[in-house]
This record gives sequence, structure tokens and C-alpha cells, in this order.
Amino acid sequence: MLPSIVRSVTTIIDGRRRALALGLVTATASFLASDATAQQDASRAITSDAALEAMPDPQGYALMVVNDGLQPDAVQAIARMLQDAMGERHFFGAVYAYLPEGSTQLAIRVRNGLHSPEAADRMALQDCEAERGDKDSPCRLLATVMPEDWDAATGLPLSSDAAHAVTQAADQMVRPLFLARSRDTTRFSVWSGETARQTALDECDAAVEADGAMPDCDLVIDDLAARD
Repeated sequence: MLPSIVRSVTTIIDGRRRALALGLVTATASFLASDATAQQDASRAITSDAALEAMPDPQGYALMVVNDGLQPDAVQAIARMLQDAMGERHFFGAVYAYLPEGSTQLAIRVRNGLHSPEAADRMALQDCEAERGDKDSPCRLLATVMPEDWDAATGLPLSSDAAHAVTQAADQMVRPLFLARSRDTTRFSVWSGETARQTALDECDAAVEADGAMPDCDLVIDDLAARD
């Protein structure tokens, strides 16, 4: 099993790739949304103007390594590995790990580029549990990747890729604007035009299905919502 010494180590790395900052705190922290918020994977569609106000900065993110018992140098090594693995696809992400039987090296499973912290946590845990053997340690949350200054009550649940696409679309595409995003995958679709609402949904669902998953897209941005 993973060590049971309770010491939470938080490593914060932002998307502008400043120097690593290590900090020790005295209690294990939780970086997921509240239970009430976690039940709301799908957000009510809002206009593109409102979305731009609530949009997280596509370039700014915080990688938070949380564990019980790893030494600070191990935490730093894991943080650097994760930063390199993420590339330009940052939030939302989650990292789970387990200790294989007879091993001293963690098996780590990463999911990033999802559209909500709940989806990232759910899918990373699913990956970990699918691989873990009966005699291996339980899967444990090792890290989360969130937008900088994320507010679960007011922030728009979109991945860094989708947030970047919306900021570009708002400048380059003729309104009305529509964005559909998958609840459990990284897929999304941005379209504009009076008749493009269903097109955005259909394209997003087709991409999800092509990945071998069940279509699960819903509209997050809908400039016609206020007219209905």
C-alpha cells in the first residue's frame, strides 16, 4: 500500500512555466469541487459574451500534486514529468496512481484536457482501476490540473483547448456562436451561423463516437438561447 504518513505536499506550476514552487502544508487538501457542484457535469448553455466573461485563461493553469508520504524530491520529479507530459493541453486533469504488488515504483495514469474537474477525476480513476490488479494497492489521487484562480461557482467548465478555440472564434466567426462539448471526453465542436446549433452537437457527438465512446455532447455556448 502507499505510505500512510499524513503529509500533504502541494506543487504549483502555472502554464507560463515559471519556476517550480514547493510548499508543505499540515493537512491533506482537496482540489475537487464540492459534492453539490460535482453533480452538475452539464452546464446550462450561455451566450458567447457571457462565456468570454467566465472563460478560464487557456494559458494559465495550476498543477497540484497531492499525496501522503512521498518525499519532496519525488514530488518534484513527478511534477516535472507531468508538466512535460501535458504539453499545451492543461486543464482539466487528474492523475491517479497505484503501487503494483512487489514494486517500489508507482504506476501513474493521467487524464487531461477534459471539460470539468469531475470528468477528469472520473476518467483518470477509471483508467487506473481498469489496470490495477487485485493484489496491487488501491488507486489514489496524485494530482489535479485546474485553471488558475478557478471558481467552481462561476467558471465555465471547458478544457484549455476549448477555451482557446472560443477566444479565437469570438474574434473570427460571425455570431451566433455555438460550442458543444463532451461530458466524458476531450471532444468539442465550435460552429457559427443561424442554423449551426445542431451541427455543433452532431459534429461533437460524431467525434466522441469515432473514439469508441458513447455520444454525450451538450451545448455550453448558445447565442440563440436568449431568443428561445
